[in-house]
Order: sequence, then C-alpha cells, then structure tokens
Amino acid sequence: MFHLIRLESKKFKLGWFVKGAILANIIILSILCIIPVVEKSEGTEMLKDVTGVFTISGAGVRGVFIVFAAVLISKMIIQEFRNRTMFIMFSYPINRKKILSAKLILIVLMTFIAMTISHIVVIFSFIGLNQIFHFTSAMSLTSSDVLAEIIKIIMFSLTTAVAALVPLYFGMRNYSTPATIISSLLIVSVTCQSMGPNFSLAGIIYIPLALAIIALGIVVLAIRKIDRIDLN
Repeated sequence: MFHLIRLESKKFKLGWFVKGAILANIIILSILCIIPVVEKSEGTEMLKDVTGVFTISGAGVRGVFIVFAAVLISKMIIQEFRNRTMFIMFSYPINRKKILSAKLILIVLMTFIAMTISHIVVIFSFIGLNQIFHFTSAMSLTSSDVLAEIIKIIMFSLTTAVAALVPLYFGMRNYSTPATIISSLLIVSVTCQSMGPNFSLAGIIYIPLALAIIALGIVVLAIRKIDRIDLN
C-alpha cells in the first residue's frame, strides 16, 4: 500500500499543491493582519482574545484545504474515470480496491498535513508580526495554551481532512469535476462559517466529525462498488 501511495504522489506531480498551500498561507496571514487594522478604524473589535485569532485562522485554513482536497479528488480519481485512464491501472495485476484506497489515503494525508502545518505557521507568524507591528494586544499565550491549541488544531485537521472526502460521492455520480468542487464549497459553508469569536461554526468539532463519519461511509461504499464498475 505504501508503494502505491508513493507511486500516486509521483504520478501526479503534486508540487502545485505545495505552492498553492504557501500562497494560501500568505493570503490568510495577510487577512489576519488586516482585520485588526480595519477594526481600529471602525471602532469595532472582533479579535478580543487569542481564541478569536485561532478561530478565524482555522476557518480560513480549513476552508482553503477542503477545496484543495476536492481538486485532488478531481485530478486523481474523477478525471481518471472520465478519461478512461483508470482502465489502464485496473488492467494491472493489482487489486482495484487497493488502487482506490491508496489514492484516498494520499488525499487525506496531504490534506491533514497541509492543514495542520498551515494553521500552525499562520498562527505563529501572526504572533511574531504582532510583536513587531502591534496589530492587537490580545495575544497572551502560555505554554499550556499553546499545547492545548496544537492538540485542537490536530483534531480539527484530522476530522476535516476525512470530511473533505464527501465530494467524492457527488463527483463519482457522473464523473463530474464541477460537482466535486461545488460540493466542497458547500462543506466549507457548513464547517468553516465564522461570525466572530462569539459564535462560529468553525469552532464546533462535532460538525466536521459528523461529516467525517458520513465520508467514511461514502468511501466504504465506493471501495466496495469499485469491482463492479465496468470501464469498457
């Protein structure tokens, strides 16, 4: 299985994913820096404490990579069915279920790692810049706070990475890339909607957890069905 995952990563040349992740981090960090500046000019205050910073940055990071995961699903699975190139892979003496499983595991791993690293990088970059430019005074963190937040980031990233597989169901129905991407945007609206630190769907772990359970059901059905799909 590890060998298949490595082959898939080489096959699709996923350098664009890394470049996109870096660009997304820069944009999210820029937005985080702009928010307190705008708030000061308008006399409002959304980032009242460090929880607000974590919530807003988390919503941004997870929203971006849910869409990135949909793009991966489209490139690695949907388009291969649509272009019939999956037939070539299925002609090899390798179990179809292992091939599809390797693709899905790679997508989840890449999404999880990217979300976790990106959220940590964005947060600590903001904290560092805040020490220089003093965007907000609400950045008091203890070592226990940092550890608790990192654990929370890992939990949210893992559940969201699995939940990001839900678009697989919509994409596989007619092998449609637009359906895959659009369904990912719907998931973003459900899991990452933030209306400030006082109320935000982005801070409720049960939402991505429920979607992750649904996604696992979709994956099981897709893997069980793969042997019955005729590509001729």
